[in-house]
Amino acid sequence: MNYKIEGNGDVLLFIHGLSDNLLYWEVLSAHLKKDYTVIRVDLRGHGESELGSEEISINSYVDDLKCLLDELNLKKINLIGFSLGGAISLDFTIKYPQLVDSLILMSTFFKVDEHSAKMFNEFKKALNGGFDEFFDFMLPLVLCPDVIGNHKEELEMLKQISSQSANVEAYIAAVDACLHFDVESGLADIDVPTLILSGQYDEIFSVDMQKELQNKIKNSKLIVFENTKHNLLVGKNNEKLINIIKKEIK
Repeated sequence: MNYKIEGNGDVLLFIHGLSDNLLYWEVLSAHLKKDYTVIRVDLRGHGESELGSEEISINSYVDDLKCLLDELNLKKINLIGFSLGGAISLDFTIKYPQLVDSLILMSTFFKVDEHSAKMFNEFKKALNGGFDEFFDFMLPLVLCPDVIGNHKEELEMLKQISSQSANVEAYIAAVDACLHFDVESGLADIDVPTLILSGQYDEIFSVDMQKELQNKIKNSKLIVFENTKHNLLVGKNNEKLINIIKKEIK
């Protein structure tokens, strides 16, 4: 399992989303490592982490994180997860509540409803066509049209770079894991400060789903980012996110 540790202070453990890697958090970590110990991980089959041979579930990712914490002898962490990473963060907190000080969940889900099941199956269909097809399919779902229009060259370069190391098999396995994910019954047991962040126009996991999540976690609050889709780490949102994290985790 590939990971990176920087800085000193309270531990922030960042978990990326489907097809991403630890570089996703580069902008946030560059600022936060001045005040915290920042740990970023590559999930199984993502980035430089091996996929392994066994069947993948959300619990597989949770077990990987627990092994990492044991290896680093960490007793308390603050979990920050985006999308798939948020689902993993929820499952980890339910299983190991004694290890988690706080939760920040970005554009995530806690169960598969009819809409999200449809989305995941569309992800698989696109992945079966190769990474480039998947990237092109996802782009308008995660970014607003103005962001795409203003960064065409950078996004095309990102697609080319990501395509060279993409592990489509691992991404399909991750989607299958998501399709079987449901921790609704365990949400009432979460008793740590929880911040839920959502994009106003998220078409994958809607604001309504985030409101439902907030209602099921007793010590939680919701912040909605205006003019934003699934990917919150764009433009001025980055500065806002850094300030939110510093305010929540002192």
